Amino acid sequence: MPGERRAAPATATDQARLRLSGRLVPQLALVAAALALLAAALLDVDLPPVAGAALGGCLALTALQRSLAARVQARESARLRRSEAVHRALATAEGDVVLTLDGDLRIRQVTPAVPGLPGRPLTGCVPAEDAAEVRARLLGPQPAGARHTLRLLPDTGLPRVLETTVSDLRADPDVRALVVRGRDVTARDDRERELCALAYTDPLTGLPNRAAQERSVHEDLAAGTAGLSLLLVEVHGLRAVHEDAGRSVVDAALVEVARRLRATVRGTDEVSRVDAELFAVLASGTPTEVGRLAARCLAVLEAPIVTAAGLVDLCAVVGLAPLSPGLTAAQVQDHAELALAAARSAGTGSVHRHHPELTAVRDRRDQLRHDLVGARGRGELELAWLPVVDLTERRVAGVEALMRWRHPDLGDVPPEEFLPVAARAGLTVDLQRWVLQEATRAVVGLPQSGPALRLGVNVSAAHLAAGTLVADVTRALADSGLPPERLVVELAESALSGPRVRDDVSALRLMGVHVALDDVGRGASSLADLGRLPVDVLKLDRTLLARIDRDPYVRAVCAAVVTLGATLGVDVVAEGVETVGQLAVLHNLGCGFAQGFLLSRPVGLIALTGLLEADGGRLWPGVPAPRPAPADGTAPGPVALL
Repeated sequence: MPGERRAAPATATDQARLRLSGRLVPQLALVAAALALLAAALLDVDLPPVAGAALGGCLALTALQRSLAARVQARESARLRRSEAVHRALATAEGDVVLTLDGDLRIRQVTPAVPGLPGRPLTGCVPAEDAAEVRARLLGPQPAGARHTLRLLPDTGLPRVLETTVSDLRADPDVRALVVRGRDVTARDDRERELCALAYTDPLTGLPNRAAQERSVHEDLAAGTAGLSLLLVEVHGLRAVHEDAGRSVVDAALVEVARRLRATVRGTDEVSRVDAELFAVLASGTPTEVGRLAARCLAVLEAPIVTAAGLVDLCAVVGLAPLSPGLTAAQVQDHAELALAAARSAGTGSVHRHHPELTAVRDRRDQLRHDLVGARGRGELELAWLPVVDLTERRVAGVEALMRWRHPDLGDVPPEEFLPVAARAGLTVDLQRWVLQEATRAVVGLPQSGPALRLGVNVSAAHLAAGTLVADVTRALADSGLPPERLVVELAESALSGPRVRDDVSALRLMGVHVALDDVGRGASSLADLGRLPVDVLKLDRTLLARIDRDPYVRAVCAAVVTLGATLGVDVVAEGVETVGQLAVLHNLGCGFAQGFLLSRPVGLIALTGLLEADGGRLWPGVPAPRPAPADGTAPGPVALL
């Protein structure tokens, strides 16, 4: 009631007195009953029934008191043992933090150095985003030896990061709690975060690096974030800057490129540096918006950069690929790199978006590289023969051996497709060694109706660099029995650089093998350079012949090469003759030999044999009769057919 005074709580002294009186009263009653019984016996007085009942009640009360006292003592002993176990853990922590938690994860006890925590829920002492995970981990099964990181709030008075192990002693009657032992790893966690930042940051530009970019793509794909695209921006011109101004200027230019890209993209877009000259942008937006962003990136990078060494002009290309559902981070990166390669092929300032055809082309190339390894053993490779016609005799004077690949699934694979694949796979030398063996063996058995038929075999710079060309040619000639003077080894001009290569070429010529310089007119050599090369045959490139009947300059160049060959005693062969006009001009210029689709396409060995046997090997289409070119350098007019 409002006006009543509340009873003051009992003090510890009062409680102790009550406990003492509770123990003494039964004892005093028992003593009194015993004295009464003794007095009655001494005085020889019969006790009334009431006295006997009172005495029995005293004895029963004493027995009950002793039973209750024993139970209380057992509870106190258990409590003392639990307290001793917990305090033993707290005392032996040696700097660790030990907490005991009840079934609701409320802190019952904690290391003495941290007061104020008992009674608080542990889930209220951790960041809100960790609370659910901590609760699930502590209330679930506790694997032996499992360690977990526990982040604590600053107001707990505990270290911010603990590495914890949990002992589930809730079933132990002496403890009945979860005991959490934690070691302070705050300093280690700080160091790990610093190392992580270094591992995911480009030290020069401060941008995220490749690892960070790949992690971001993986997280966005896992989260199903829509409308994202990966742009790869490849900067061109840095190597020239390095050669002209040095590493420091390149670094300054890269820092400026990073700043411009960050300033160009939107706030939600992520710019990273993934390679020496390659930046990535993880951008959001529609395909049109992303395309405009790529164009802006190209525009800002094309503006001159001011450095200590002066102005630096750079340019770039961009390949982009969307983060489509179902793709992995590696697949997105692969799509973007394929698009970048297409943009690089298109030229500076290009933007190329990935489309499935790029992946199909790459997959076909990978299949060719895989299948080419065993193609020779499976009998898929064969030789085709392109006749070389003597323009004076109008008959076949030689053949060029060309390799063909008949793939079991893809059909005929053109040489311009599989030869680069062979070069990248390191198979060029092995394949050309096979061509030498097969071609020399086949030519020996061809019919002869005139001068000995020459055999031309293409040899790459890789075969020369391998240092086995002389031995391979020697073995092929010895195995087939073909005379050395009938073999023509065709080399590109770029393959003739280096003293060792020239030694090998000289050795071939000393053996009697002829050496031809292929693709004359495609490179940048002058006529003086051609005159100093150790060759026996000059082969005019098809790019010159394509304009020889229309371009006076090209015709003059071809005439100069033919004249040089006549002066040096070197044969001149025109490659890629496809029209009657081209053949007429070559005949008029005095070119000795020609080959091309006008005269014959590459044929098989049986067809070549029939060609050589028919009409003594004559091979000549209906062509205009040659006549001198006009003095004004224009193409000759039409004349009657032979």
